[in-house]
Amino acid sequence: MDMNLMRDYEDFEGNAEPEESVNTGGTGAQAEEEEEDDENFRPINCSTLSSADIYYELEKRNIKSTGFPDTDREILQKAFDEEFKADLEDARIRRKEAKRRAKLQAGLQKRRMLMEKTLQEEQDALAANHQSSMILEMVRENMVQSAIRLDLNSVTARVLAKAMWANNTITCLDLSSNELNDHAGSYLARILKRNFTLKKLELCNNQFGSRTCAAFGESLRVNNSLVYLSLDSNPLVDRETQDTSGLKVMADSLRSNSTLTSLNLWRTQIPAAGGEHFANAMADNDSLLFIELGKNEIKMSEIKRVVDKLDLNLGAFEAAERARRINLETQAVSEKQAKEEEEKVENAKQMAIWLTEQRAKRAEDRRSKHQDRILEAQAEAEARKKAEKEAIISAAKKAEEEAAKKKEKAAKAKK
Repeated sequence: MDMNLMRDYEDFEGNAEPEESVNTGGTGAQAEEEEEDDENFRPINCSTLSSADIYYELEKRNIKSTGFPDTDREILQKAFDEEFKADLEDARIRRKEAKRRAKLQAGLQKRRMLMEKTLQEEQDALAANHQSSMILEMVRENMVQSAIRLDLNSVTARVLAKAMWANNTITCLDLSSNELNDHAGSYLARILKRNFTLKKLELCNNQFGSRTCAAFGESLRVNNSLVYLSLDSNPLVDRETQDTSGLKVMADSLRSNSTLTSLNLWRTQIPAAGGEHFANAMADNDSLLFIELGKNEIKMSEIKRVVDKLDLNLGAFEAAERARRINLETQAVSEKQAKEEEEKVENAKQMAIWLTEQRAKRAEDRRSKHQDRILEAQAEAEARKKAEKEAIISAAKKAEEEAAKKKEKAAKAKK
């Protein structure tokens, strides 16, 4: 059997039985153990031993012989009696431990059988209703919307409670008017022990009783997310027994819970004693803003105490909200000013960058024009050199031609 599954089951059932809690002691148990002592188990009688045996037994116990047989026999008899008492106590302890372990094993086996029966009941219910099975699987896999209304029976409601331990999408859950029993209610209450996403839980018009109240009390002590809880029109207190113990656990949880702001207990059969529990607990609660206790048997004096405290809570809440709004407005103005200042700084920075870029661009243009002028001058100089060279070559060629003509003319003249 999966021990994690067993622990989860016992968390939902609220009936875990730790080993330390099992106790078979007490006056009645001790008398029972004394009756169970073996009648044949008696201390050794020294009168049946010989002198040599007495001496041997004394030596074995490191007791020195006095030399007087009667005295030695008395000393040894006392030693035998003490040993018998120790052995008898040891036997009783072993017998008590064996009984304790047997009781633990029997309790574990019983819880396992109950768990298996419960699981089988849930599996049968899911097999009989495919639509509910599919919806609950979607809840477990976080494949549903944040606000959901479900029509379930007491068995499938337990399955939903287990699925909600793994769900982190549902914030509003409505299970009203499903005729769910007190057992299912205790399961649903324990959702809040591990689920810190749920904000609103509507459980009106079911059959929840004292067990559900106690479970909600345990859960609200540790939950820090639920804001709204409605148990309207549930018989939270049995009219015959008038047992308000579960209601007291729920009321006491309001002393430590700081997130619940709305609690609806309209027409839930709360007697006068239950009203006193809530009035006393509200003295230590500073977060609850609305609690509906109408259509019950609560005294007007207790109602007034609750209302007076709610007025104080509401006044403090409104003052805190005003301060929060002022703080938000101040923060918004500060953020706006800071943003404008940042924009100014950023604009100035961008302008400085632009000016730098423009100066660099102008400098680059000047360098480019200067380089162009240098290149043009170099080209002109090279052109002049080339022209001059060509002129020199042309002049030399012309001179040669003229010299050749003169020579030719002179030769003709000579002839």
